[in-house]
Amino acid sequence: MIQVCRDGKVWSAADAKILREEFRIVCGSGCICRESSNKAPLCRIPLQVTSEQLHVGRLHGFLAPPPATATAEATPTPVLRDWWHNMWNAVTSWFQSPPSERISDSNRPPKRPKTDNGKSSSSAMDAVNTTDVPLRHRVFQDLWEKGLYITSGSKFGGDFLIYDADPLTTHAKAIVLVAESPIVCASALAGFCRLARAVKKSWVVAFADGSHGISYTTLVHVTTTTRGGTDAR
Repeated sequence: MIQVCRDGKVWSAADAKILREEFRIVCGSGCICRESSNKAPLCRIPLQVTSEQLHVGRLHGFLAPPPATATAEATPTPVLRDWWHNMWNAVTSWFQSPPSERISDSNRPPKRPKTDNGKSSSSAMDAVNTTDVPLRHRVFQDLWEKGLYITSGSKFGGDFLIYDADPLTTHAKAIVLVAESPIVCASALAGFCRLARAVKKSWVVAFADGSHGISYTTLVHVTTTTRGGTDAR
């Protein structure tokens, strides 16, 4: 298990290497370097883990927050402890009701049992926990569990870039856009497909379906030609 800062900083190059090679977690740059710096981005410490990567790491048990530092608690002296005890007894004596007004537990009306209408509490909690997780985190988790490498897709106007292998050895195969609805307007559809064709990548729309799962729609730009062999405009 690798410990990271609460804001996602990774201060060890060895930990960053383990995250990349064993867990497919590609860290970003977490520091500000000069433009003339001759250091490669992978050599800049600290490195940054995104909130989506933190979610997956803690869920699968290979990322952990730093241990909490133990704070020394002052133990009260016997004189101070006795003073607080006497003060507490004096205050509580003002709020004690007479014995005649106390209601015994046997005279209290029975509580009505709660019904769950045939639904188990565990399934309800699972549904609540699923909906509480942001959609972007759920999409990242689903892609990561499919065995893909994932980096930021903001360079191409998307949320993620997905790779079949380490990004150092291959190009991204698709741009993933996280959307609340699978419906895409015509102008956005044309723009997405043209961009995907220009950068030679597929455009994937990820959205939540009715069963709280993740579904994907892949947009592919198809080139049409006329009978003369020229590209159609």
